[in-house]
Amino acid sequence: MKRPLFLSTEKAARVHAATVQVLEKTGVLLDHSEAESLYLEAGATKDKEGRILIPRHMVEEALEKAHAEIQMYDRDGEASILVRDGNTYFGTGSDALYNIDRKSGERRCSTLSDVADNVRIADGLKGFDFMMSMALPNDVEQHRLYPAVFTEMVKNTNKPIVTTLTTLEDIKSIHLIASMVAGGEQQLKEKPFFLAYLEPISPLKMDNSGTQRLLYCAENEIPFMYAAGANSGTGAPITPEGGVVQGTAESLAGLILAMLKNEATKFVYGANTSSVDMKSMLVCYGAPEWFKTVAMYADMGKYYNLPSWGTAGCSDAFFVDAQAAMEAYEGILFALQSESTLAHDVGYLAHGELYDARMLVLTDAMIGRAKHILKAVDLSEENLAVDVINEVARCDDLYLAQPHTAERFRESLWMPPTFIERRKTEDRENASELKDLLSEAVDRISTSHKPKALA
Repeated sequence: MKRPLFLSTEKAARVHAATVQVLEKTGVLLDHSEAESLYLEAGATKDKEGRILIPRHMVEEALEKAHAEIQMYDRDGEASILVRDGNTYFGTGSDALYNIDRKSGERRCSTLSDVADNVRIADGLKGFDFMMSMALPNDVEQHRLYPAVFTEMVKNTNKPIVTTLTTLEDIKSIHLIASMVAGGEQQLKEKPFFLAYLEPISPLKMDNSGTQRLLYCAENEIPFMYAAGANSGTGAPITPEGGVVQGTAESLAGLILAMLKNEATKFVYGANTSSVDMKSMLVCYGAPEWFKTVAMYADMGKYYNLPSWGTAGCSDAFFVDAQAAMEAYEGILFALQSESTLAHDVGYLAHGELYDARMLVLTDAMIGRAKHILKAVDLSEENLAVDVINEVARCDDLYLAQPHTAERFRESLWMPPTFIERRKTEDRENASELKDLLSEAVDRISTSHKPKALA
C-alpha cells in the first residue's frame, strides 16, 4: 500500500470528523418508510424538518462491519478483479448521449449497437478491467432500456460490469438476467460479476426510487457503490475539501443503511466531485479539481479500509485531440498514484456526453504507459547490472550484443502499440496523423477480436 497522496492519517481524521458533524447536524432528507425505520431503530433521530440525523456511533459501527474487499468474477465464474484498497482498475463510462459514427465520422445519437461495438472493442484492450455501457441508446424503449444495455454488455465482454439503472424494476430485471448467466441467484451471490451504480441526490437527499434500489441490492447481496454527483459550486461546496466532506457523508449514509438491512452488503465508497465551470455551468470531466478529489477519496478509502470509486481518462474536449490527451492522461496518472480502486469514465469526451472508439484505443495506451512509469523500482543484482557494465566498458562494446539486453528489454522498456510513431526522420513521408492511426487500430480490433462466447 502506498502512502496517501493528499490526506495523511491526521488529515483524513479531520475530514472524517467533519463528515460525522454533517451527518449528526444536517443528516439526510429521506423519502422511504422502511429506510426511515431502519435508521431510527438503530439510534438516528428525526428533526422537525423531517431530516434523519445520524449519530457518530452508527457511522463507526457501519465502518467497522463493512467489508474491506469484493472479489469480482467474470461471467464464467473465474476470479477477476479484487476490489480493495491498494489495487487500481480502469473501466469505461456509461450513458453517453452521443457516439461518433465509425463510418461517417459524424456525431450522432447513441444506439444499442454502440453498446455492443464499444464494449467489444474495450474487451480487446488490456488496459480496461471492467465495463460500463458507453452509450444511452435512443432506439430502445425507456422501460426496457437498462436491461437491454446490460444484456448487450454481457454478450460482448467477459470482464466484470458496472451497470447503471434508474428504477427498481431495472435492478430486478438485471438481477434476473445476471442470475441466469451465473447459474442461479446463490451462484451470483457467491461469484458476482456485476456491480450496481447507485447514487443519492446532492446535497444529502435519498429519494424513494434510489433508496428502493439500495435496499434491494443490500437484501440480495449485489455489490454496489453509492456515489453522489457532489460537484463543487452547484450540488456541493465550491472547495474540493468541502465537496469531499459532503460526498463522503452521502456515501456513508448509504453504507449505514445498507448494513442495517444486511451486514453481508459489499460496498464501494466514494463520490463524483468535480468542478462546475462558472461560465458555461458545465460539470468538467477534465478538470484538475476532479482528479484531485479522486485522490482524496482514495486517501479516505485507505483511512476507512474500503475500496474507493474514482474517475480517470476523460476529457471535456469534443475531439480526440491534444486537450483530450492532456486531461485524460493526467486523470490516469492520478488514479494510479493515489490507488483509486475503480477508476471509471475512461474514454469519455465532451464532458460525459460523447464516446469515440478511437479514444478507447488511445487511453488504453495511456494506461499501459502510466503503469510502466510507476512500476516499482527493482534493485536486484540483475537490474543493477554491475557485472554487465564492467564487461561492456572493458571491451569497448555496445550493450546490444549482451544476453542481458536480449533477456530483459521487453520488461525494461515500454512496448508501444503500433499507432505510436517512432520512425526515423528519413521515413517521415510515410507517417500518418494520430486520428488516422487510431481509426486503423479500431478497425483492426473490431475485425480481429472476438469476445469469449456466452455459454
